Amino acid sequence: MPFEPEDVTSEGTWRVFKDLIDGRWLAVVKHPCSFPPHVFADVILNLIQNPNINSSLLFRADILYDSLKALKTGYGVTGGTDEQTWSHLSTHSVPQDGFPGFSFKRTIVRRMVPRNPQLDKSIAQTCQIFRTEHDAYEENTVVIYIPHVASGSEVPWYHPNVQSLAYLHTWRAAESQGNAAVPPDSFCPPKGTISVHYRLFSEETVPLSDRLLRTAHHLLSTLHKHGQGTLNGYTKRVHHDQIISQQRVQDTYTRLKAAHAKRLCDHWAEQTDSSKHVFEDLSIASFLIELWKDMYKPGVSKQESNGVADPRPEFPGFVDIGCGNGVLVDILVREGYRGWGFDARNRKSWAIFEVSTQRQLEQMILVPQPLLEMDPKLSLESNGEPPKLLSKILFKARSFSKAQGRDVKWHNGIFPESTFIISNHADELTPWTPLLAFLSSSPFLMIPCCSHNLSGLRFRAPSKFNSYSADKLAPPYFASNVTKSKSVAITIASSDHDNEQPRSGSLKDLQQANRSKQPSAYAALCDWVSALAVTTGYEVEKEMLRLPSTRNTGLVGRNLSAGVQVLNSAERLEHVRKIVENEGADGTAWVERARRSWLDKGKEHGPEVGSRHEA
Repeated sequence: MPFEPEDVTSEGTWRVFKDLIDGRWLAVVKHPCSFPPHVFADVILNLIQNPNINSSLLFRADILYDSLKALKTGYGVTGGTDEQTWSHLSTHSVPQDGFPGFSFKRTIVRRMVPRNPQLDKSIAQTCQIFRTEHDAYEENTVVIYIPHVASGSEVPWYHPNVQSLAYLHTWRAAESQGNAAVPPDSFCPPKGTISVHYRLFSEETVPLSDRLLRTAHHLLSTLHKHGQGTLNGYTKRVHHDQIISQQRVQDTYTRLKAAHAKRLCDHWAEQTDSSKHVFEDLSIASFLIELWKDMYKPGVSKQESNGVADPRPEFPGFVDIGCGNGVLVDILVREGYRGWGFDARNRKSWAIFEVSTQRQLEQMILVPQPLLEMDPKLSLESNGEPPKLLSKILFKARSFSKAQGRDVKWHNGIFPESTFIISNHADELTPWTPLLAFLSSSPFLMIPCCSHNLSGLRFRAPSKFNSYSADKLAPPYFASNVTKSKSVAITIASSDHDNEQPRSGSLKDLQQANRSKQPSAYAALCDWVSALAVTTGYEVEKEMLRLPSTRNTGLVGRNLSAGVQVLNSAERLEHVRKIVENEGADGTAWVERARRSWLDKGKEHGPEVGSRHEA
C-alpha cells in the first residue's frame, strides 16, 4: 500500500498515554501496517543503533547503557553506566512501573554523534520499550525517546524540538477458526497501526509547526519502510566496519576534516569536484590511520603497563601508487606518517601543497619487474642499464613532451621490504597491487575502480561465477558488446550439472536463477583481484569503506601464509612470473601504453598506466 499517513493532531492525547508522565502527549500521525510486533522490535533496535538512518546530520549512536547488556559499541560492552549517565537516567526516563497497563522491557541510553560537531552538539537520549501483556485481542508496544536536555533551547537541529517522542505499534490478532476466545462479532484480519506521538515543551502550541509535522511524517515513513521491508524478507547485503570499528574511523575522520578540509577545498586546483575528492581521501586516510594503529607501534616506542615490550613493528613507510591529485599523500604526511606517492602525470594540485609534501610526490611510470624479465626486449642489458626498448620508448616520449631535457623516471614496482602499498582507484595498477606487495613482503590496501588486466588493457574481469575463466573465453567480445545488446551470445562456464542449464545462449534466454549468479563488472573485478592476492598467499580482508563513491570496496592484505613467508626474493619473483604468464600479460603492450601516456598525458587514451582515474 502507498504510504499516506493520517494527521491525527486533532485527536489530542490517546488513551494509551493518558497516565504516562506529567505533560502533554499529542498524537501526530498514524498509518496502517502489516508487520507484527517482533518485526517492529527488530526495526526499532536497528534505528536506535543507527540514528543516521533518520538524519543525515548524524554519524552514529554510541551506546552508553543497555539494561539487557546486549549492545556494545567499539569501546566495549555497555552493561554498566558512569555516574553522569545514572544522573541523567534519574531525571530523563520513565519509571519501570510508571506506565499503567504496560510492562517494562528495556532501557537503552545512547549518545548521538553529529557529523559536524562545530555546528551541532552531541546529546544523550534515553530509549525505553514497554509492552502490554495478556491481551488476547490487541498488543501494544511503545518506544519512548527522551533527550537529556532541560529546555527547548538545548535541543540540537537534528532532533525534533520536543521533550519526548514515542512510537506506538498496535497489533490486532486475527480470528482463528473455532477459537472461542475471539468474540464472534469482532473478526478482523491481521492488522497493525503505527503512530508517532510528541510530548511538547510548554511553549509549543497546537497546531504544530510545519517542521515538527514534517519530522513526524519522516520518522513514521522510515519506520514503515523498514518494517515492510523486513516483513518481505529484506536482508542487509553491505556490511561496514568489519576491520575497524565505525566509532574509531568516524572520530578520526572528524578530526582530520577539521584540520584539513577547508585548506584543501579553498585551494583546489583541479577541474574536478573538490568536495568529493577531498572528503573521499579524508575518509581513506581515517581508515588507514586507524588500521596502522593496530598494525604498528606508536610514533614513540612505549611499553605496555605490564612491562612487556610492544611486539608490533615500527611503521615501515607507505607508497601511494597512482596517487592522482596527491591529497591522500598530503594528509598522511602532515599527520606524521613517512611515505610518498607517484603518478604518471604531474597534477595542478601538487603545487598547492607545502614543500614537505611536494618533495614526496613524483611523476613516474611503473613497469613491473616481472614484465621486464618475461619479455627479452624489456630485459636489462648486461651492464645493468635499462632495456633498449624501454629506453627508446621513454626517450622518445621525453623528446616530444614538456619534460624534454629531463630523464623520464620509471619504477619497477619493487619497494623497500614491508612498505605499506596504497592503491586507490589506480586502474591498471590495481591487479598488480597484491603481486607487487608480495614481491616486497608488503601489506596493502587496494580500492578497485575500473577493470584492467595485467597488460593494462580494459577487460571484464573473471569471477567465481565462471570459475575465473571468462577472461580466456571471450572477455573482449563480452566487454565491448554486453552493453550494446541484450542478446549477446556468451558461454557459461560452470561446474554445475550441464543438464540444468544450456551452456550457451542469449542473456534474454538465460534463466533468472543463473542470471542472478552473475556479478556486476565491479564485483567481478574485486573478486578477481582478491583471487590474485590469495594466489600469492595473502589473507584478504574486505571493508566497505564509508566513501562518497560507489567504488568503495577496500581490500586489505596484511597477513601472508606461513608457507610463502619463507620464500626468498628470487622465489617470490618466479612465483609472480608464473601468475603473470598464466594471465597472459604482455609487457610490450604495457610499455607502449606507458609511452602513449607520457606523450598524450591521457587526453586521448583514457587513464594512464600508473595514474589514478578520478582526478
